[in-house]
Amino acid sequence: MVFNETANTITAFTSAKTGATTAVDTVFYINLVLAFFALMCVTALIILTRKTSRASDAGLTAAGVLIIGLIAYVVQLIMYVYVNEYASYLVYAACSIQYAGFVTAAVYFFMLAAGNVRKALSIAAGATCFVPPVGAIIAVISSFAFRNDTRAQELVYDGYAYTYAALGAFCAKHGAKFIDGAENDRAENLSDKDIAALLKRLKKLAVTPEGKYEYAVAIARYLPQNIADAVSLLGKAANADYVPALFNLGYMFETGTYVKQNVKQARDYYARAAAGGDADAALRLGIVAVKEGKPDDGIRLFESRADGGDLFAKYDLAVCYELGIGVEKDFERAFDLYAELMRDGVFEAEERIFAMAADGINSAQNGEFFRNVTDRNYDGTFAVMIHGLIELKKRHAQDAADLFLQAVKLRGRWEGFARCLVGTLYLDSGKLTADKRNGAAYVRSAFGMTGIANEIYQTIPKKFI
Repeated sequence: MVFNETANTITAFTSAKTGATTAVDTVFYINLVLAFFALMCVTALIILTRKTSRASDAGLTAAGVLIIGLIAYVVQLIMYVYVNEYASYLVYAACSIQYAGFVTAAVYFFMLAAGNVRKALSIAAGATCFVPPVGAIIAVISSFAFRNDTRAQELVYDGYAYTYAALGAFCAKHGAKFIDGAENDRAENLSDKDIAALLKRLKKLAVTPEGKYEYAVAIARYLPQNIADAVSLLGKAANADYVPALFNLGYMFETGTYVKQNVKQARDYYARAAAGGDADAALRLGIVAVKEGKPDDGIRLFESRADGGDLFAKYDLAVCYELGIGVEKDFERAFDLYAELMRDGVFEAEERIFAMAADGINSAQNGEFFRNVTDRNYDGTFAVMIHGLIELKKRHAQDAADLFLQAVKLRGRWEGFARCLVGTLYLDSGKLTADKRNGAAYVRSAFGMTGIANEIYQTIPKKFI
């Protein structure tokens, strides 16, 4: 009844107009048609942006423009009915805004097509959005057609078992623990033939303390079944006060690696190595002091060495603040120290910050903690990795995978773990068997770059390998 009265009012009003106002009347009725189809299109866009994270910002922007157009339509309707002198201007403005909304929707659909999301249908929807009634209908069809379509839903959240397992393994590996510069040493990957040649050459040189040490290290790395021989050779080199041998024996006794743990003996070896000028041995003395229940001694040593420019001493000091060892627990102070170290090129600090963020990613209770870690300005590949975690926290699997893939392409130290995460996301969220197989292949491609990939790969069902 109200609609009929409004229509009669409009008809009576327009019949009294001159020919100059006929165009305004026509646009007014066009707006009525556009408003109906704009409402359809808004509904379709909201549904689509909930089904796929691909270009969701563009979809929501298009929906927003259309909603503004609908509001303008209501306002111009009121002004038109009450014969406001500015009604004609708003009639044209409402028409323009609504059509702009359809153009924006077209851009969204073309972006979906560029991402291979039901490419043919997305192109059709984008092209027809320039003819609003047809475009709105195709948009609605798309919102239903995408419902059970894997390509349209590329990596929509479906439970991140493998991804969370990978992040958990990373957190375990890069927890808050003391380190020194010697831990940066890595074994070179050699073929069996090269290993045999290396061992043969070093055996001939094992007549001096240095030669015994080098041969012992090679045995430990490439012939671990003969580790007793390596320990014996290190002992002989240490007896000659060869500093690297003293440090390594100290580390073995401190950690109980290959020998029975004996912290007192470890401290003695470290003291001799430190007296010989080994900075890492001096740092380990502080770590041993903490382990022996003398945190104040350890803190003093860390602070003294950190003031002298020892970056690893600063890292260990940050660990003390993070865990509250010898000082009051202070997360902000610890994080600031890690951030400084990261800027100084200490990769372990990057790994620790990433582990902090990853540790809070699957817990609603850790939301504030997660924001404290991620709401910082980072640079380079690390910034990409952190943004990937942020998308994971939002459960935007495709966006996270895209970011980790970007980190892969940037190469560098994060490439291996980024590859692993791309693979686990496809394993977790891909709806096709092909997706999961691609995920398994991506995890496998990280072999040799990160041991976490090997751990994850062992748990993948054989049908996906």
